[in-house]
Amino acid sequence: MHIVVDCSHCGRQYDATGYTVGSRFRCHCSVILTVEAHVPAAPVAPPPVQTQAQSQAPSERLGSRLAANVEGGGIETAVVRCSACGAPRGDGLNCDHCGSSFARYERDRTGICPYCTSRVSEAARFCHGCGNALTGGQAIGHQTDMACPSCGSEHRMHQRELGPDLSLLECSRCAGLWLDKRTFEHVVRRAEEMITEVPAGQASGPPGGRSVAGAGTNSIRYRPCPVCNTLMNRSQYGRYSRVIVDTCKEHGVWLDEGELTQILEWVRDGGLERARQTRHEKRKDEIRMQMMQARFDQSNEDKRGGRNAYRGGTDSLLLQLFR
Repeated sequence: MHIVVDCSHCGRQYDATGYTVGSRFRCHCSVILTVEAHVPAAPVAPPPVQTQAQSQAPSERLGSRLAANVEGGGIETAVVRCSACGAPRGDGLNCDHCGSSFARYERDRTGICPYCTSRVSEAARFCHGCGNALTGGQAIGHQTDMACPSCGSEHRMHQRELGPDLSLLECSRCAGLWLDKRTFEHVVRRAEEMITEVPAGQASGPPGGRSVAGAGTNSIRYRPCPVCNTLMNRSQYGRYSRVIVDTCKEHGVWLDEGELTQILEWVRDGGLERARQTRHEKRKDEIRMQMMQARFDQSNEDKRGGRNAYRGGTDSLLLQLFR
């Protein structure tokens, strides 16, 4: 069965065929989407007279069905019926009840509309039930042999394409992301290019009140790299982002759900550039303190050993600072 999942935030549609019910993946707009269960309605014999549901307007019938789906906790998919007698469609080319041949659109209804759950043709551009446009769905990505560092070896990650020669791995259970070094550097660089101006004098961290991602837990968990299986280091990205990430020096970065969004927002807000400026100022302060200490030491040497010792000490200091 062809399953299409739509994003209620941006309207993009994704081909989720092959994904298990409850699997999660990330839309391009960063919203986490879940593959819902589509339960076929129980087949019933065609009624001899028109029912109240059939006498309702199409919009009323759609609203009633969606309301029933919400109350039942699942998404009920309409049964495809023979257009001649109304009996449920079988697997053959002809109706098992009246013998009429199924039309092409009746045989091809293997897809499901993500808006109203009506059965639709995979070639349809619009749903015949609700009229919404059907884009066919972007491919989510194929499953890989890489185990999720957070969920364990029983859960394999799916590959998501970001562009030419760029991709990431995503766990359909926890929605965490694995980015190799090249891909992570690319997305951070793209985020930096979106900076319009870095306000001077602002704090390097995110807006006040935001806690460190992953902090506050009683136990610190070190996760294995999905490539080399070595336990990764935990560190705060950029020293001031307040996002704790798992990093393998050789292969890449593991990010829990929501952490990539927090990092990119911090970078676009100028946080990475402010962090560089802060480190530069700290380094300058360290050099000033070293020079002050060196002058104090040389002053004592001058008192004990004369001007030649002072001159030699100054030369040594300059060589050390510019080495």
